[in-house]
Amino acid sequence: MQQMPLARMSRLREAAAGTPSLSQIGVVGLAVLLAFAIFVVSLSVERFEDALLFLLAVPLALASVGYGLRGGAGMGVLASLLAAAWWVEQGYPGGVAWLSSRVVTCLLIGALLGWFADSRHALTRAIAHHRELSLDLIATASFDGYFTEVNPAFTRTLGFSSEELISKPFTEFVHPDDVEATLAAVVEQTEQGRDVFNFQNRYRTKDGSYRWLEWTSSPDPQGRALIAVARDITDRKRLEELERGYQKRLENEVRERTKELNRRNAELEEARRETLYRLALAAEYRDDDTFKHTKRIGDTAALLAAEVGLPESDVELIRDAAPLHDIGKLGVSDTVLLKPGKLTADELEHMRRHAETGAGILSGSSSDVLRAAEEIARCHHEWWDGTGYPMGLRGDDIPLCARIVALADVFDALTHRRPYKPAWPVEEAVAEVRRLRGLQFDPDVVDAFEQLDPYALAAIERVSDDSGTAGVNRRAVA
Repeated sequence: MQQMPLARMSRLREAAAGTPSLSQIGVVGLAVLLAFAIFVVSLSVERFEDALLFLLAVPLALASVGYGLRGGAGMGVLASLLAAAWWVEQGYPGGVAWLSSRVVTCLLIGALLGWFADSRHALTRAIAHHRELSLDLIATASFDGYFTEVNPAFTRTLGFSSEELISKPFTEFVHPDDVEATLAAVVEQTEQGRDVFNFQNRYRTKDGSYRWLEWTSSPDPQGRALIAVARDITDRKRLEELERGYQKRLENEVRERTKELNRRNAELEEARRETLYRLALAAEYRDDDTFKHTKRIGDTAALLAAEVGLPESDVELIRDAAPLHDIGKLGVSDTVLLKPGKLTADELEHMRRHAETGAGILSGSSSDVLRAAEEIARCHHEWWDGTGYPMGLRGDDIPLCARIVALADVFDALTHRRPYKPAWPVEEAVAEVRRLRGLQFDPDVVDAFEQLDPYALAAIERVSDDSGTAGVNRRAVA
């Protein structure tokens, strides 16, 4: 920071200490001479009597303006003495009352004018001190675009002397990118008469760098001048830039960490799906030599759920839960599960227990998928007309997810080979689903099935089958 020039500091100290300047001494001297001149004239021109003495108010005012209360009081005493001398010279006209009134008047006028002048000088000195010592940049500028006065803060901030700043249009010190906005702010004041608040631009310094200034400015139309105060906000701007950079880095870091979290969540979700798939596969591998039944059931059930109008979250829930519908077959012996012929009554009862077994395996979980899978495992062999098992539920008492999986399971079982049956042609499988509408299957689910492509659902592999497709094996839908 540049130091205040010594000459300016000296003037401030002299003003603060009350040391008289040459101009003050000259004004007081002129007032004294004028007072004696008025006295002499008043003695020589008798026809005006004491009227000329009232002209002593002029030197009283000069002394007060020039030297304040001391000058006014001193000139009041001098004027009183001159009035007394005139009174004596004229033979005591008007008596003591006349003299007393003149003396009191001169002293009061001198004291009052001196006090007023001292107050005005004190205010002027205070304003000058503020301008000299202020950290803010205070300036006046003409409507023509030149500084007419700048305080020392300009030199301390920008490095240019006041003479350099006043000698050129102030826009020459403004950053090129800010000139247009600066001129617009000037026009707003000079032509529209509006004040400008918190206007920011960059000013060039002596070393060629730029500093940010924030301006408050008001026009004086009569004096065709702009009265402006600016504050150096360069450090604040740097902090704001650092904050923006930090904020951007933080956002990038959050974005990257969010991506990483999403990636890990995706990996966990994939691992969860794979675990469920392999768990379902464990129940199917003994009677499905393609090992694709579980996936087809999940995909078909999801398509049916979407067609029924379930929200996306429920569709995905059913896609994940449906492959576990036959998890209870882990409790069915190979002798029964893989028997190619007709099951006995006891064997059929043993087979049917897989619904409750599967529900038992999946029960008690806090997972939405496993809770849905529990409902599906228990109820996917319930019939719409109430003739199913294990509980003989009817209609809407059967959970919707189980009604959906029931149709998907039967259609897939009909259209694919099993140890106990050959694959049906798609057309016959579709006809069978239609026949069971309102009996085994929910009519709404059958209607949804009718909107889908059955060949795509079946994912048929053309394999010759000599055994034919006569009849429906109840174990295919059991």
